[in-house]
Amino acid sequence: MAAPAPPEAGDAQPAAPVEADDAQPAAPVEADDAQPAAPVEADDAQPAAPVEAAPAAAAKAPAADPAETEAAPSADAAQEVARIYSKARFSWINPGPYPTRGWSGYLGLGGSVALRGGSLEAARTPGAGCDAWYAVEPRGYVCAGASATVDPNDPVVVALRPHAPRIDSPWPYEYAESTGAPRYPRLPSEKEQRRAEWDLAEHLANVAKARAAGDDDAIRAIDADLVGVDLKPAGVAAPALFPFGGLVREARDRIVTGSTVAFTRAFDAVDRTWVVTSDQAYMPKDRLRPYPRSSFQGVWLKDGRSLPLAFFRKTDRPKYRRGADGRFEPTGASFVRLDWVGLTGRAEVDGAEPLLETQEPGIYVRAEDAVVIEAAKRSPLDGENDPSSPPRKWIEVSVLGGWLVAYEELTPVFATLVSPGRGGVPRKGVPAIETAATPTGRFRIDGKFVTATMVSSSNDNLVHSEVQFVQNFHGPHALHGAYWHDAWGELKSGGCVNLSPIDAKQMFAWTDPPVPDGWHGLRASRDAGRSTVVLIHR
Repeated sequence: MAAPAPPEAGDAQPAAPVEADDAQPAAPVEADDAQPAAPVEADDAQPAAPVEAAPAAAAKAPAADPAETEAAPSADAAQEVARIYSKARFSWINPGPYPTRGWSGYLGLGGSVALRGGSLEAARTPGAGCDAWYAVEPRGYVCAGASATVDPNDPVVVALRPHAPRIDSPWPYEYAESTGAPRYPRLPSEKEQRRAEWDLAEHLANVAKARAAGDDDAIRAIDADLVGVDLKPAGVAAPALFPFGGLVREARDRIVTGSTVAFTRAFDAVDRTWVVTSDQAYMPKDRLRPYPRSSFQGVWLKDGRSLPLAFFRKTDRPKYRRGADGRFEPTGASFVRLDWVGLTGRAEVDGAEPLLETQEPGIYVRAEDAVVIEAAKRSPLDGENDPSSPPRKWIEVSVLGGWLVAYEELTPVFATLVSPGRGGVPRKGVPAIETAATPTGRFRIDGKFVTATMVSSSNDNLVHSEVQFVQNFHGPHALHGAYWHDAWGELKSGGCVNLSPIDAKQMFAWTDPPVPDGWHGLRASRDAGRSTVVLIHR
């Protein structure tokens, strides 16, 4: 997947940010250089069917860090100060009141940001290339025009408001896999449906049969594409449908099989159930397979939790204890897949096999069964510390280990499993993107995007819609949520570092630079402050 950068500020119809899998990644963007690469990921292969996270892992994981759980401001609160509202997928925030490729950030659909000074008069700024520039919080300028307005009652703003992403949730949208669903710019007539869906009559007949079937095997015998599809009516009538244009809706008339869809709501009309996509297209719900939500999350290292610890990936792993004869034996109980346990740091050898002592009294685990995470002995920031400043943040990722640790200086504060590139580490002389490897080295966060739609470079019909909490660190490579799988700790992605949705949201809030309230995307320029370092190794 090639990764064209987001369009220049001021383009009439900006293209969506995209994902990458084939192209040579660009070098990390320096603070004030050319605009950074768009948020991207690497996954040409059709996503595998997701599985539910292990319930035990969900129960064991601690609650999210308090900094993560702040709710989005209410609509009433949003009206207390003057704001500027996005009317497009990209409403650019520029560093000055003039058009530039070096944008600072952008507002997204349904988004708005407070005006600096609190009033229209205080924020209005003379400038070039726009009749009405407004200074926004905490920095930058937005042009009020085709893409943005200061009128909260603008018809486009009012129509978009109920569909804004849920930024207080790990799942800003509802997500599903397409089985070859068309996208309609308006609610289609039966004739328009027949024109876009060549198999419509057969498909609807199969849907009726599948609704009466008793189980997945019976549905599979009718039509395998209907297994996992939610065939229940929404029970909601069609809302008022607004005629959005190209600044809101992507120019795409179909989402091919294996691609993903982000949507905001469902309703019943024209004898079918429909969803409203994130960019205000309409798609038949009977051609979408919703993704189960992974409940996995990592460990905040506080309240007695510390490294070393062990996670368990791929499958359940047996617990061991020392028997009466001094040999180790299975207890009959197991650590559930994606569970974790603290380690004491001590090991025993039973024959040739090392076993690790856990913090569960008398319980051991085979070393080969555990993903062991230990604290780093030194920081990549050594020699760069300023004692008068807050602790510097950095992230360590092990590609083959499948884990991530977040640090403040040398203090580990969070640990979790991640899914790096299915190609492992790069081969000498071969770009990481060509083998779906995750690049190794020292990088920095150079862009943060609340959601971003990722498009394959080898087949631009393949998309992952509105991937959540994207943090670019090396050209097309990023840390980001993955709502389409639950294989944490395993080599899975096209080269990016996949996090569970819950972890992705937590890391997005924790890393520097912070994304200002109301912004949907941020370029990590000097004005944004220092960036979190990302250190990736085997």
